[in-house]
Amino acid sequence: MRRAMAGGLVAALWMATASVAAAQPRTAIEDPEANIVSELVVQAREPGPAWWKVSDADTTVYILALSDERLPKGLAWDQRWLQRRLKGANSLIVGTRVSLRAGLGDVPALLRARAKLRSKTPLEESLREPLRSRFVAARERAGLPAKRYAGWTPLMAGAQLTEDVQKAQTAPSTMDQIIKLAKADKVKVVDPARYKAVPFVNTALASLTPSVHEQCLDGALKDLEASRAQGRAAAEGWARGDVGQALTAPRSFEKCLLLLGGGPELWRRMTADQAAAIVNALETPGHSVAVVSLRPLLAEGGVISQLRLRGVDVEGPGGD
Repeated sequence: MRRAMAGGLVAALWMATASVAAAQPRTAIEDPEANIVSELVVQAREPGPAWWKVSDADTTVYILALSDERLPKGLAWDQRWLQRRLKGANSLIVGTRVSLRAGLGDVPALLRARAKLRSKTPLEESLREPLRSRFVAARERAGLPAKRYAGWTPLMAGAQLTEDVQKAQTAPSTMDQIIKLAKADKVKVVDPARYKAVPFVNTALASLTPSVHEQCLDGALKDLEASRAQGRAAAEGWARGDVGQALTAPRSFEKCLLLLGGGPELWRRMTADQAAAIVNALETPGHSVAVVSLRPLLAEGGVISQLRLRGVDVEGPGGD
């Protein structure tokens, strides 16, 4: 996601998943989404994407595993089960990719942070080979001018180029579509948590080094260089409930961004918040719907693991 001025900075740094914890630069990546619980890599029995559910005597929460990437343009997915489960739902729980809000008092700090992500030397003059040639090739394939990225540091240029390519090749956000359907049914939309923007941004900046910048740009380019067929195959797998195929989507940029200090710690905090919101929904008789990105849902220590640690039985995918 991208927003103007301070909001755009926050959104871009949010992709880096840094936390409010004290940050130290590091070169070894801890990837909390690398290890997927093998028993959860299944094929859904019902049409469309895979669902899980938790329930007690009088409440059920249906959990939709959301594709981690935006879907390619023209790829339809079966929304019947979603529409059925939204009818009469107490709430729609969204999250694990927690949004950040900045107040007016935070704007000066965010503008100072934004300035640190700018570069006086044009980007393509500062990059070493072969990174420079790869960036130019990816930009030219997308038909985009050098000046669009010239004033940014490598991490930000990689994030922006990724976003630009996605806008041209992918459909609108699936999450936005789901929220629109929920609001049409007058279903309350619940965010599990919101974190303060300024500590997040300061921590992210504290862990940025030239090496991290280059590694993250390299990750972005690896994803852009991957075959479009690979990304589409993963999206089609998600749409038909093939969890194993859905997990094959390129994610080098996302992994590299965990180099920023505190990333894994925030990931664990997010998944715990998501699990807590699902457990809280069980307190209200009826049913609710939760939407959780695929890897945060299925990873060791992810949302399903967190639910089980809380003593909640998790079923699915399957029918009602």
